[in-house]
Amino acid sequence: MPIPSTTENGEELLKIPPVGENTKAKGPKVSRTLLNFWLDATLLVAITFVGWVSVMMQVVFPAPTAAGGWELWGMSFNQWRDAQFISLCVCGLLALEHVVLHWKWVCNVITTQVLRIKDRPHEGSQAIYGVGTFIIILTLMMVGIIAALISVKRPHE
Repeated sequence: MPIPSTTENGEELLKIPPVGENTKAKGPKVSRTLLNFWLDATLLVAITFVGWVSVMMQVVFPAPTAAGGWELWGMSFNQWRDAQFISLCVCGLLALEHVVLHWKWVCNVITTQVLRIKDRPHEGSQAIYGVGTFIIILTLMMVGIIAALISVKRPHE
């Protein structure tokens, strides 16, 4: 668990303790601001790549049913679709990490600005809310996928 500390100019730092060590953190200090910057920059690149691949698939290739045999830079339509899906998954993981790093802020905004509650929840409660929210989102996604698998109509052979 990262241990927050601050520098002389007020910048928040994270001391990351070695695995299995619960004592005061030793080792490199990582600026939280720098960590957020690199995460956001990587997320921007990943989102840009998803958009670019999506446009390539929409503009360059014909409809997927007619794209058999077409290639762009040595990749078929299906390979471009796979690249799109993988980059979308990377975007999702980076976005999830972004929310995790800002979870305390998210909870504070929801509590004070949306729900107008003066007492902020304890950090342990915030963690439980976060895990619960994540489980609910994954469950809803899984229900949607299962419903689609059950409802899909296949052509008669």
